[in-house]
Amino acid sequence: MSLKSKVKEILNLKISQNLLSIFLVFLVRFIHITTFVRYRNVAKLKKYMKGGNPVILVFWHSRSLLITKFWRDNLGMIKHPIYGIFSTHRDGRLIGDIFGLLGVRNIISSAKDTAQASGVAMKSMRLLKSGKSIGFTPDGPLGPSMTFVSDSAFLFAKASGVPIVPVCISAKNPIILNTWDSYVFTKPFHRAIIEVGDFLFIDKKISDADFKKVKDEFEKKMVEDTLRLDRELKMPKILPGGVKKKK
Repeated sequence: MSLKSKVKEILNLKISQNLLSIFLVFLVRFIHITTFVRYRNVAKLKKYMKGGNPVILVFWHSRSLLITKFWRDNLGMIKHPIYGIFSTHRDGRLIGDIFGLLGVRNIISSAKDTAQASGVAMKSMRLLKSGKSIGFTPDGPLGPSMTFVSDSAFLFAKASGVPIVPVCISAKNPIILNTWDSYVFTKPFHRAIIEVGDFLFIDKKISDADFKKVKDEFEKKMVEDTLRLDRELKMPKILPGGVKKKK
């Protein structure tokens, strides 16, 4: 057995997953505590949710490192619980464990299991209608990055009447990992900006053509807002698809 196969076998062990997730949670919490975040346009979200109204939160997969800090600082994990949909794949389980330890409640899904995926959809609808919020990375789990590869957030918004709320995140001088989405890893003791965008309510009677138009415009605006924040913090230019260019 090769070294690579042996490492993969070890990482597949539940105890290895647990130890790795605990280590990463401590690292993420340290980054959360030491990052100086400037929040923008949060007042409207706080006011809307004060009455017990849920939201469908969307943010790019590559900018997820600070999302639980954003939620905890402004809304609270106990007062306003939020759910995330995570894959049964090894990497998905690990990410689910990390977010779970950070306060996000897990919904487990498998793209290969149609029955399970259907159950996830029904559970998500029940949660939204009961006043619980759900977070989505619309370009996850495999991209292309900064692209809405799934209509799920829009379909849930259309069926439930719950608004989609975009959250754009950028950081000063981060480590940009060599991953499919050029993951932005915020450094401790650095600045970041987290900005809440305009709410999107989708009419239940919207036509298919208008539905696509709304989705395309929303995606375009979210990309533009992300790039605007990146320019403000002088980050290297990261384009949709994970294409990275030097400053």
